[in-house]
Amino acid sequence: MPDFMMAMTINPQAKRPRTTLSTDISESFEVFKVHNIKVNHLYATMGRYDFVAVFQAQDQTQAFRVASEINNGGILETETWPIIPYEEFTRLLA
Repeated sequence: MPDFMMAMTINPQAKRPRTTLSTDISESFEVFKVHNIKVNHLYATMGRYDFVAVFQAQDQTQAFRVASEINNGGILETETWPIIPYEEFTRLLA
């Protein structure tokens, strides 16, 4: 299965004072489970993005679907990229 990386930021509208933000973010991540996607790593970050997920999807279409559903939830905004291990990349250049 192909690997993908999804960088996520909290939607500015969702940052307004609310007591459920943590729960809302966790519920946004449930989209991965709904689509039977294996999340290899999920990190909270400091910087441009608030969260980064490294996951495996059946194909690019499934990765797009999950990103779209997370965006539609209104809590997180995503950027998603296909990724390959560096060693595999260097073999492509050889």
